[in-house]
Amino acid sequence: MGIIAGLITMFFWGIAIFFAAIASRKIGNILTLFWMQVFGILVGVIYFLLNIRSLSLNHAVQFIPILLIIAFFQVIAYLAFYKGLQKGQVTLVSPLGASWSLITAVLSIVFFREILKTNQIFAILLIMIGIIVISVNLKDLIKNKSLQLLTGVKEGLISMLGWGISLFLLISVTKELGWFLPAFIFRLLMLLLLTTYILYSKKSPLPKTDNFPWKILLVIGIFDMLAFFTYSLGVSSSYGSIVAPISSANTLITIILSLIFLKEKIKLRQTVGIAAIVSGLVLISL
Repeated sequence: MGIIAGLITMFFWGIAIFFAAIASRKIGNILTLFWMQVFGILVGVIYFLLNIRSLSLNHAVQFIPILLIIAFFQVIAYLAFYKGLQKGQVTLVSPLGASWSLITAVLSIVFFREILKTNQIFAILLIMIGIIVISVNLKDLIKNKSLQLLTGVKEGLISMLGWGISLFLLISVTKELGWFLPAFIFRLLMLLLLTTYILYSKKSPLPKTDNFPWKILLVIGIFDMLAFFTYSLGVSSSYGSIVAPISSANTLITIILSLIFLKEKIKLRQTVGIAAIVSGLVLISL
């Protein structure tokens, strides 16, 4: 069940991230995240209303503090990731963000005492090597002896940490509350945090152009919310160290779509780095 849920999540997130890159370049990272959250929540509300009697709402109250922490890390990760997609190459930022499973898997092994196999150790090394290879401007490092990150790398690494920590915290809550409530509640809290930020910064959440990408935002919201549901379903019945790496292989889907439709070109060095990360993500789940 965990592998199937991971594969479905992989496709949902891969598609959502590709469209998020398009939307972020049109309207920016904040509005993209806000409106995709709105549309995603609508999907959750429908299920919530249809199944409200069977949900453990009273039991869920005690988990609000940790779900708020999860929501905070998620907002930071999404804003950073969408900013990276906005100004950098999707084929560069996507693998970095997808490496969140490295953080989740390691934390699961340390705190949940999940056993670290030889192939997982090798996979972690592959992912780390891949991150270094695609992140650092090797030419400047060799020529000027200065470490310079490529455009979008910083944001990709921030999203990796934010998603890795928050999705690790989600595992224990999901095992207590089931697959739906944790994802639904922290997404509501994310929307609350975003609304507060927008009001505080005096930004307008309303579109300022007639070409506002409503359809794209709707697709992002639906696919992203469904991805969280299938991820939660997977970790509620299987090891987080299995579901997380498979889910984060969504970068394969995003990269393929970007190469085809955005006509992005990647250098040999980036290809090697991406291959190392993807190989590590696949290997760590075996």
